[in-house]
Amino acid sequence: MIKEIKLAYEFDFVHDGQKVFRELLDAMANPGTIRKITQQSQKFDGSYTSLMALGCTLLDNEETMYVEKNPNLSSELHSLTLAHESDLCEADYVFLSSEMNYGSMSQILKNVKQGTYADPHSSATIFLLCECVEGTEEMTLRGPGIKDSLTISVRPYIKKVIQLRDHLHVEYPLGVDLVFADETGNVMGVPRLCKVTEEITVE
Repeated sequence: MIKEIKLAYEFDFVHDGQKVFRELLDAMANPGTIRKITQQSQKFDGSYTSLMALGCTLLDNEETMYVEKNPNLSSELHSLTLAHESDLCEADYVFLSSEMNYGSMSQILKNVKQGTYADPHSSATIFLLCECVEGTEEMTLRGPGIKDSLTISVRPYIKKVIQLRDHLHVEYPLGVDLVFADETGNVMGVPRLCKVTEEITVE
């Protein structure tokens, strides 16, 4: 059954998965820079192809996931990867297939795994599908992987989500990694130790 489902897509779990993984690593190692997984994400159907490409790259039967209010995405990811869905507070990877309101987004950020002092890398990674990654709102980031600071232009929603995360004041080195993606295949990473320098301004 799983083999038949896999054949329904052109995505190659080895070669395409390796390409997506490299782009994701580059995105996390170079916060605020945009990487592209367009060719790989286009091998899926539907309205959340970038999340499918990322999920099929990272998930397996030993990883846990949480998918917010999208049973179709959850079912497809489970069928293709055998990853099991868990509660938000226990999930290794969190998939958000739409731009949630700031109140709901804040609750997600408060309740995901933040890691432990013994193992800060056990924190969750949130994948958020946005209308677009690039935009007109200037955002300045500081942190590991950035020399001094980096100012980029993003969709205003992205900046405010990062500010919401930063506003939680989780103690160093704990926190949650954020990965923003859009349906054109753009991917941008903002690891837990990278912060927006501006004060939070949520309307």
